[in-house]
Amino acid sequence: MKPILLTIKGLHSFREEQTIDFAGLSGAGVFGIFGPTGSGKSSILDAMTLALYGKVERAANNTHGILNHAEDQLAVSFTFALQSGHRVSYKVERVFKRTDETKVKTALCRLIEIKDEQTVLADKANEVNKKVEELLGLTIDDFTRAVVLPQGKFAEFLSLKGAERRHMLQRLFNLEQYGDRLVKKLRRRAQEAAAKKNEMLAEQSGLGDAGEDALKQAEQQFHEANERLEEAEKKRVRAKERFESHQEIWNLQTERDEYERREKKLEERRPYITDLTERLKEAETALALEPYADRYTEAVRRKQRAEQEHELAKRKSEAETVSFTRQNEAYEAWRAHKAEQEPKLVKEEELYQRLSAIEQKLLEAKKEAEKTNAEHSKKEEEYEAASKQLAGVKDRLTRGKNRQNELKEELKAVQVTANERKKCQTAAQLAAGFQQTQEQITKERANLTTQLKNMEKLNGESESLTAKAKIEEEDITHAYQTLQTVYHMVCETERSLKAAAERADKTQADLRRRSEEARTAALTKELSEKLIEGKPCPVCGSTQHDRPRSAHETFSPDTVVQEQLQQVEALLSEAAALSQEVLTAKVALEEQSGRFTEECPFLQSARVPELEAASSISGRPLDEAFSAVRLEWKQMKQDMLSVKEKVTRLISAHQQTVKQAEQLAERIRYEEKEADRLRHSLEELESLSESRLNQYNEVCGDIPPNRIDAWQASIDEKDRQAEECEKRIETSIAFLKEHEEEKERLQEMKHRLERERLELHYASERLQQVIDGYEQELGTAAEETSISAKLEAVRQELQLLKSKEQSLFDALKQAQQSLNDAKGRESGSLMSLRDAETSLEKAQNDWRLRSKDTGFTEPDQVKKSLLPQGRAEEMKKEIDEFLDTSKQLSANISRVTDKLADRRISEEEWTVSVSLLKQAEAESGAAMEEKGAQAKAFAVMQKQHKRFKEIEAELKSWQTQIDRLDKLQSVCKGNTFVEFLAEEQLESVARDASARLGALTRQRYGILVDSEGGFVMRDDANGGVKRPVSSLSGGETFLTSLSLALALSAQIQLRGQYPLQFFFLDEGFGTLDQGLLDTVVTALEKLQSDNLSVGVISHVQELRARLPKKLIVHPSEPGGKGTRVTLEIM
Repeated sequence: MKPILLTIKGLHSFREEQTIDFAGLSGAGVFGIFGPTGSGKSSILDAMTLALYGKVERAANNTHGILNHAEDQLAVSFTFALQSGHRVSYKVERVFKRTDETKVKTALCRLIEIKDEQTVLADKANEVNKKVEELLGLTIDDFTRAVVLPQGKFAEFLSLKGAERRHMLQRLFNLEQYGDRLVKKLRRRAQEAAAKKNEMLAEQSGLGDAGEDALKQAEQQFHEANERLEEAEKKRVRAKERFESHQEIWNLQTERDEYERREKKLEERRPYITDLTERLKEAETALALEPYADRYTEAVRRKQRAEQEHELAKRKSEAETVSFTRQNEAYEAWRAHKAEQEPKLVKEEELYQRLSAIEQKLLEAKKEAEKTNAEHSKKEEEYEAASKQLAGVKDRLTRGKNRQNELKEELKAVQVTANERKKCQTAAQLAAGFQQTQEQITKERANLTTQLKNMEKLNGESESLTAKAKIEEEDITHAYQTLQTVYHMVCETERSLKAAAERADKTQADLRRRSEEARTAALTKELSEKLIEGKPCPVCGSTQHDRPRSAHETFSPDTVVQEQLQQVEALLSEAAALSQEVLTAKVALEEQSGRFTEECPFLQSARVPELEAASSISGRPLDEAFSAVRLEWKQMKQDMLSVKEKVTRLISAHQQTVKQAEQLAERIRYEEKEADRLRHSLEELESLSESRLNQYNEVCGDIPPNRIDAWQASIDEKDRQAEECEKRIETSIAFLKEHEEEKERLQEMKHRLERERLELHYASERLQQVIDGYEQELGTAAEETSISAKLEAVRQELQLLKSKEQSLFDALKQAQQSLNDAKGRESGSLMSLRDAETSLEKAQNDWRLRSKDTGFTEPDQVKKSLLPQGRAEEMKKEIDEFLDTSKQLSANISRVTDKLADRRISEEEWTVSVSLLKQAEAESGAAMEEKGAQAKAFAVMQKQHKRFKEIEAELKSWQTQIDRLDKLQSVCKGNTFVEFLAEEQLESVARDASARLGALTRQRYGILVDSEGGFVMRDDANGGVKRPVSSLSGGETFLTSLSLALALSAQIQLRGQYPLQFFFLDEGFGTLDQGLLDTVVTALEKLQSDNLSVGVISHVQELRARLPKKLIVHPSEPGGKGTRVTLEIM
């Protein structure tokens, strides 16, 4: 990291914007920042930390009191570069605004990356802080300790111990990944592995019994279901063959019965079909005569209509003649009346039109006069209202000026002097520091109390876990003893089986011997029966048979012996299988017992209870002995399973308890260390509190700290009152200005209303003169009926004369047209009557000729015999269908009878066949469903068995990983690994620092790292004696801290890639004598070759004379300019 440009405005003693060009300053490797005490040199470092982290470490709450008292805004900007291969520049800008006398708030904050163009990386305070820490790899504490060492930090940096040293070294050397991060990562990985193992166990438990035995059992059940299906299918086929044979006969019988029933029903309709045939024939004859009958009937009706129409037309013609005569007379009479009245009415209309125009002008003049009078009255009211408002505004204006003068007097009374305000601010800052320390003490005490309560709770939990582990050990021991008892019982069972097998072997040998003897005796008897005296014996060749075996001799039948022998062999086979099963169980129990003693060493001292001797089976019959052993073994297997599960469950629970106890013990040790840290922190805070209280008493001893808030509240109240007075004065100024404007406006309005009122008065008088002239011109006509009404009446009479004449003329024309039409219709109807008479005569002759010899004498008879449309076809179709159906039924009955021949079955036989088929199909369906279910169960079991084996393999893998992670956690427990790495780094830093310190002290001192990771001094001038750092003088402490800080600056890598390229020293040069000062400056001048720039902050003149490039800090002027900086180059 290399600083480039720093801009400051409004911070501490800086008022105007000041810019520091570090690029020009750091060219020589070492540069100085000089100025008198209090000029603002350290404020430059404050500006740097404020820009990067938003904090000033030496300020209360990091930001209180940092703003110049004469400014309302603070701005800092810091540009720096990071270089690793290629150089990238960054710029941090922050602006703060005042919120009260000491507090500020962030108004602007952003981090900009500067490459070819500028890019804003963050624009919020928290985001900028986080991004800066990511870029630099340092917190503000690390930055001030390793990069910028301001006043009061050298000794702290040198004497860090314990957890603070470990955490700082982790950050400085980028060792977090091997410390807390690695432990957390291992813990997370172990938890994930344990969770994965538990998931596997849960999944395995969810699979249920999915082992080899369960798979074989599912396969066997599937094969058995398949066999049952095959048997049910054979039964179904036989039932179906019987059903199909009976079904053919039954269907033929049913079919013939149905045909006979339909034939009988068809014969019942034959009389109806005969009648239908006769009706159809009569309808066909009537259909042939229908056109002639229709023409005859229509001719008669036509003649009758023509006679009626001719009579009506004749009467209508006579009526229209009379109507025309009356209309003509009325029209002529109205024309004479109109000619007489119309001239008189036209004259009256002209007179009334002229009078109506005068009357309209009179009305308009009266309306205008009314409107003018109303406006005159309104203006009178507005004039009076304006006069009253003007008087009120003048009164309020007078009272407002008096109140403004009173407020100005009140403002003078509550104003606070600058000296009083400054004194109060100083006291508040000191009191705030003391109060902050007290709050921290209270917080640390509460934390310590909580920590002690937590430790007490953890100790109680530890005791409970210890007691629980003891009880679990007793339960495990008892269960283990039960397991040992079962093991001895298995051994006894094995011995009993062995004894029973030996007895069975002996019995088998005896039975085989007896079987051989019986077979030999039987052969001998058969041979002796076949011996003939004088003929040689087939065995010995002798011809004399002195003692042949008697035919009446009896022998034990060989079949009985063979049955006994088979029973014994079966028992031996069973004994062999049972012995193998017992031996397997015995070996498994021995393995389990060994594993349990390995997991629980305390079981090695567990005493196995003495067992009673097993009951002897030697005196029992062989089959009873085997039955007893078989029953005893069955019970024993149940005991083995339950005891095994119980011991496994208890050991698992005990291991979990032990693990919890170990974790709790580790946590208790950590909590004890944390409690010690809190006690130490509390002691330091109490010391700091006492120091701050003494400082407060020295500065503001006459004011109790508890009165600061009241004092500040009093000043705040006066400020509030003054502000309120100022606001009210401002308000009064606006109020008075507004009322002055209102006064002027009302005066202008009053004058305007006076002018308008007079103008309206004169206009009203002029209108009244016009009205009088119109009334005189109308005279007496205006006193009678309304002129417009008379004009309207005359116009209506004229309109009536014209309209009635027109309506009478139109009626006359209509009567003439109606008369002509009536005459035409009368002539036409007479011609139609002559045509109808001729047609009737011709139609009557045709009818008589066609109906002769048909039986029809009148046209009405033909209509009655006709059928509706389509009915004849329906009747013919119905007759044909009857005949066809009759023939088809006869043929079907003959066909079915031929097929049946002599076969016949009863209804009972048919019902039995149907029932047997349904039963067989139901059994087959059930067997098919069972086979499908068993097949599905077998497939599921195969899948579960496969997954079961996969889970077993995965569980072994996860357990191996868990064991490895547990070992790693134990290795990294307590940050031992990161402490080892940090100590290695610290040794390297100490060697470099020791070499630098030797050069600064002419090889008098060296720096070592003790066994606890702290620093000790090696006094080479006194034979290499080791001294604590606390025994160093001020100058020696400065040189040692400088050497250590320079060594750190040379080795620390920010985020592992950006080297530090600058360092600031802000302390200690005043404690050095002239010789040491020359040595330090010479050493610093040599640092340029190490690619490192060092800024020396001091007020020592001798040091100023030695450095070629200097930044001079000019102190602020009281009440004037703020701190200024200038660059000075030799």
